[in-house]
Amino acid sequence: MFSSKTLLFCSMKRTAIFLFASLFVTSFSATVSLAQQNKNFTDSLNSKQLLVVVTDDWGSLHGTLYTYEKQKGNWVLQFSNPIVVGSKGLGIGDGLVPLSIDGAPIKKEGDMKAPAGIFTLGTAFGYGDYKDAKWIKARYIKADDTLICVDDSHSANYNTLIKNDSANGDYKSFEHMHLNAIYYKWGMFVNHNADKPKPGDGSCIFIHIWGNENEGTEGCTAMKEDDMVKLLHWINARNNPLLAQFPKAEYAKFAAQYNLPIPGGQ
Repeated sequence: MFSSKTLLFCSMKRTAIFLFASLFVTSFSATVSLAQQNKNFTDSLNSKQLLVVVTDDWGSLHGTLYTYEKQKGNWVLQFSNPIVVGSKGLGIGDGLVPLSIDGAPIKKEGDMKAPAGIFTLGTAFGYGDYKDAKWIKARYIKADDTLICVDDSHSANYNTLIKNDSANGDYKSFEHMHLNAIYYKWGMFVNHNADKPKPGDGSCIFIHIWGNENEGTEGCTAMKEDDMVKLLHWINARNNPLLAQFPKAEYAKFAAQYNLPIPGGQ
């Protein structure tokens, strides 16, 4: 980070030492300040629940979910389970923290990659009626035959759950949320590209039930039904839960920078 140059005269040496010391103190203060800013950022989110998803590398579809609760200022592991992500792995998404990682793929619409980054969580959904989902401690919407998620990047409703009105809608493509399959029986919306969605950056990203342990998703994070139900029982919207999703090596760097827990580092 620093460059030095040998100086031949004593007076210049003294000057150089003074300047170097000043530069070191300034740089050290800047480093401490940056670390404090990062900690202040995570503290300002006021999150007491953290979902950490890690995969072996950018191209892997297999990974593990670790859940943490903040207790007396420390992140405490609650439970973990296997997951799958996009069938083509992960790509940098649009989350709370802008990311720039050399050589890393960028998440785009239809690329079969799940987004990497740190995200807030949105609405829970499922096939059950509202009375059957009272145990969910977050906003819930029934995924009936009329509920869709718009993936048309030209639509004003891009990356939004809405009731289907094809007669008046401005969208040409969307995803049905009530399927003839188990996938969306229970799930939760991930707020990727959610704040003023950018066309083409990816949409309709969920945490949901998988088909099986070797079946990747189109961009979501999925797990066994029992694990999905357990996760929804645990999540409490009042605790401002966050999802941090990365390859292992990248998460370790991110965790150190933002004072987050490292799986296996308990």
